[in-house]
Amino acid sequence: MGDLFSQTLQQLGLTEADVSKGTLRTGDKPGPNYLSTRPEYESALSAKRIIVKSLEQLQSIIGANDSNGGELDIPKPWPASKSGMKTQDLTELDERQLYDALRACLAGRQNEVQSYADILNARYFPMSLSVFTTQDIVVSAGSPLIISPQGHDPVSVTCNTLTLEQGGQIICEAPVILTCNTFIKN
Repeated sequence: MGDLFSQTLQQLGLTEADVSKGTLRTGDKPGPNYLSTRPEYESALSAKRIIVKSLEQLQSIIGANDSNGGELDIPKPWPASKSGMKTQDLTELDERQLYDALRACLAGRQNEVQSYADILNARYFPMSLSVFTTQDIVVSAGSPLIISPQGHDPVSVTCNTLTLEQGGQIICEAPVILTCNTFIKN
């Protein structure tokens, strides 16, 4: 296995023993293939649940670093008057601003939303992360890979090589952290 794959396993607190051996080929089974923790779907791989304790730990897992992070809505600084606010007292506008700040942090623009650090940790952490790991994934046309967790917590899919064949689809029904050493699009 390559460096990024091994590094990600280590950051997630996993070992090679936690990795499903072989290749997940969606074309081996007709119709959609799920990576899911929802009981109504048969998951192609078993999930390992880990607890992410802080925003800083999540940023480390996904490799968020200072970058331009694309076009995002950057909220106005979190008001000092709301410092120490209990999460149950957040308004709908507060929730939207927090979500925008979280997205900015995960896109590497944490320097622009530093005033949100404490309230983000209070609101979102600890967080449960479902992790699916395998050596390789091949996604074929007509057999999409659907990533569908129970609830809204993010999902991590980690593999050595991900091959997206012509017409293949990956459908994400939640925030997904996808880590692979090699991505091949045919």
